[in-house]
Formats: sequence, structure tokens, C-alpha cells
Amino acid sequence: MLVDGTVLQGVVTGRPRTGGTVWSGEDDAADVVAETIEAADRTGRLRGILDAVCSHRAEDDFSPRWSYAREDFERKLHGKRRKVKVSFMELPDTIPVQGPESDVVGNIVTNDFLALLDPRNREIVVLLSSGMSRATEIAHRLGYANHSAVSKRLAQIRRTAEVYFDAL
Repeated sequence: MLVDGTVLQGVVTGRPRTGGTVWSGEDDAADVVAETIEAADRTGRLRGILDAVCSHRAEDDFSPRWSYAREDFERKLHGKRRKVKVSFMELPDTIPVQGPESDVVGNIVTNDFLALLDPRNREIVVLLSSGMSRATEIAHRLGYANHSAVSKRLAQIRRTAEVYFDAL
């Protein structure tokens, strides 16, 4: 219908293909983003995935443009004053995690727990499971001056384990 109330012959109505106001201003955009996240997180797993991605950054996560987050990541990645160096160890005396003689359910739960830990804490748990039972031995193997850092990390691992295994 036209403004004066008459009908134009041969015209078909349809939706606009582009344009239109979805939201206006930052407040409306923030509301739309919040609604979108709530709709995407109906199962409760989206936030966990986002947290995992944010806490385990990789170089590909950043655009080539400069940002504080990118600078912090590169400082951690290429730091030259680190006291602890990353090293890979071969543990020939242990049973493989996914071996035919190992308990599958127990290893799946253990692997899920190990995925929660940062690499240093994970290495301590691997050393404990390989037979090293003293914090001094682990500290020596990891290159620490004494057992203090390992003891603090063991306390962190215990707290994480309590929260994780109580939730199961």
C-alpha cells in the first residue's frame, strides 16, 4: 500500500536483502553479543572452550597487528631470562598411557586431569608416576636449586586435583 492508501498494481512485497538496523550504539551491540553467547552456550560448553583457548594461546591466535596480549604472549614465548627450560624426557621404564595392558577408564580420567595442568605441573606429575617420590629428586631433575618450587607446585596440583575429582 502506498502512503495515500492506494495499491500499486504488479508489485510484490519482499524483505530487504541488505541494510536495516539490527542494533544502534555500543549498548545495543553489547546486548546482542551477550544474547548470542547465551544462545551458543545453551549446553554450557562454550565458555569452557573459550577459557581453554584463552589460557593455552598459540602464535596463530593473534593477528599481525600489535596488541598488549600479543606482546605478553611473545615475551613469554621468546623470554631469554627464564630459570626453567623446557625439556622433553623419555621414560622407558613406564607403561605407555594408552597401552593395551593399561586401564582405559583410569587413563582417560588421568589424561583429562593432566590436560588441566600447565606444562611444568604436568611434568612433575609424570615424574611422580614414573617412580620419583622425593621432591628433591624431582627438583634436581627439573634443574631447580632446591625442593621449594616443587613443593609449592605439588600444593597447586593437590588443590586442582581436589576440585577436579570432587566434581566427578
